[in-house]
Amino acid sequence: MSTPLSNSQREALRSASHWYAVLSGERVSPQQELKWQRWVDAHQDHQWAWQQVENLRQQMQGMPGEVASKALRDSQMTRRHVLKGLLLAVGVGAGWQLWRTDYLTGLRADYRTATGEIRQHQLADGSLLTLDTASAANVTFSASERRIDLLSGTLAITTGKDGQQRPLRVYTRQGQLTALGTVFSVQQQDDATLLRVSQHAVAVRLTADPQQRVTVQQGQMLRFSADRFGAITSDDHPEPGWVHGWLSVSDWPLGEVITQLARYRQGVLRCDPAAASLRVSGTFPLRDSDQALHALEQTLPIVVHRVTRYWATVQRR
Repeated sequence: MSTPLSNSQREALRSASHWYAVLSGERVSPQQELKWQRWVDAHQDHQWAWQQVENLRQQMQGMPGEVASKALRDSQMTRRHVLKGLLLAVGVGAGWQLWRTDYLTGLRADYRTATGEIRQHQLADGSLLTLDTASAANVTFSASERRIDLLSGTLAITTGKDGQQRPLRVYTRQGQLTALGTVFSVQQQDDATLLRVSQHAVAVRLTADPQQRVTVQQGQMLRFSADRFGAITSDDHPEPGWVHGWLSVSDWPLGEVITQLARYRQGVLRCDPAAASLRVSGTFPLRDSDQALHALEQTLPIVVHRVTRYWATVQRR
């Protein structure tokens, strides 16, 4: 049975959740960072509470990225939700387990990756499945189809030749994607699926209206919801660089580059709005965000300010 929390510890957890929300916001001033550091240093209960925040984030880092990221990076919900998680984690073991189940859809998946991890798997039919950072998928081969359920994150698939001539299909919350002898990638977003076709074509049906079908050709991309197709557009980068661990950009805003790098980095990496519009071109390693940030510092008028090893902000000089 867990030891009851003291009033001081409970208050420290509330303050820790507040500071998490502050440091996760779009604008964090040096004065706020200094106040946070003074708060941490002021009392051992504050240091203990902040360690619980770190522990909670580490628990979440091992979960599928879409939901974990939403809980831990959305400053509009972190204070309330993280406080609930903190209180359950340190106070009620069974309650913590129940709380976590909301985020564990992909934790017991056949294939999954942690934050910053990119992994390849050769399937029984010879297909090559690559999972991007913080992703999860189930694979089921039956007599009628080769089925891949993308639970969260992003996958890339190079289809193998099946002796039984079973169709290879990827399922997301929004639809069914059937490979037509192809190489393609699929991203499960909050309310949509993004398909990018590198070779050949993919047929897509909607979850809410299976009679609707479109075919996306090589060099094209499509975003769709459960009941509506978006426009099929040309894809300037149909070959996903992340498969090989690289982010290649041409005239991207720095804010978008940092958003992409943050997906592969444990903790919080954010870009101050004053620096977000700077333009970036280059190729950066996804598996080593510190190296990528160093390269950006060498070429742009920016500085990376690290609050802790888990909190970093890109600011304009």
